[in-house]
Amino acid sequence: MEQLSSIFESLLKPTAVLFVLIVLLVLNAWVFKKVKSTNANGNIAKGAISFFLSLVGILVFILVLPIEKPLKGQIIAFFGIIISAGIALSSTTVLGNLIAGIMNNSMNRFRNGDLIKIDDFHGRVIRKSIFHTEIQLEDSNFITIPNLYISNNPVKLIRKANTVISTSVSLGYDVPRGTIEKALKDAANEAGLSDPYVYVTDLGDYSVVYKIHGFLADSSKYFTTRSLLNVKVMDVLHEAKVEIVSPTFMNQRRVDEKFFIPKKIVVEKNTADEKSPEDLIFDEAIKSGKIEIKKDYLKEIDEKQEALKAKLKDLDDGEEVEKIKTAMKRNDEMKKRIEKNISEQIEKDKDSSK
Repeated sequence: MEQLSSIFESLLKPTAVLFVLIVLLVLNAWVFKKVKSTNANGNIAKGAISFFLSLVGILVFILVLPIEKPLKGQIIAFFGIIISAGIALSSTTVLGNLIAGIMNNSMNRFRNGDLIKIDDFHGRVIRKSIFHTEIQLEDSNFITIPNLYISNNPVKLIRKANTVISTSVSLGYDVPRGTIEKALKDAANEAGLSDPYVYVTDLGDYSVVYKIHGFLADSSKYFTTRSLLNVKVMDVLHEAKVEIVSPTFMNQRRVDEKFFIPKKIVVEKNTADEKSPEDLIFDEAIKSGKIEIKKDYLKEIDEKQEALKAKLKDLDDGEEVEKIKTAMKRNDEMKKRIEKNISEQIEKDKDSSK
């Protein structure tokens, strides 16, 4: 009986450590499940906390095991070797993506819905997790990029407003530079760009390379405007009687003052209910971006509530107090509606992706 009691007492501490560890992990998952609608980076923070809780829990569990100290030392040393090896190989392992995910999250380089370019990948961010980032590309397909790859490559973040759109065209030396620059600026204005400017980027043997730039007010139409700028450059140059042909083409045969400009075809298009290509291409990324905007609004509501609470402390009972309480009640109701809307949208997106 005493032997059984001794065994029970020796196993009590390890069992208690395991129980506390499980409770902490469950509590961590429960907390982040409750606040997921207001925390944009909940998955990354949740995974990081779970990882470190497990690491500390395993270490404490080893220390309270009913075994001899030399054996404990050997187990802890072996455990340390495993952790050290994992850190040493972190550049190519899961641990590397975990560390990169935490780093990317702390730097806040981009968020859901942002238009980014990483190496040859150009698209909008759908979601960020602790190990990878999912992007919807300009062909509307999805790609999952490891966080380690993102941390090792430059990330180009396209500005939401006043981003620059540009395109290049090479023309002959026989056309006056002033004529070309005026035509290119007109093309940029017709494409919806503001404050256009022209650079001469190269003086070739047979042609000059002109690059037209302009500011786009809303980057949600980035790809459409980039294509439209190319179209307008061709149309305006042709209207100005400027040929866009290669020197080889002109030198191969006599043209006898003939202009190689295609006839303009007027195409009637109903744009009332027509969606832009970006709306169709980046459907999932746009939804994710809208959720991020709603989360930002929730933070603004919380800040307003704190300001109203602070103001309420300095007031006595009266009409002003009632107004503040009414405003706080409206803010709470609005916050609940937004949180419900976000939760419904997240569940809807999960069901549609199955």
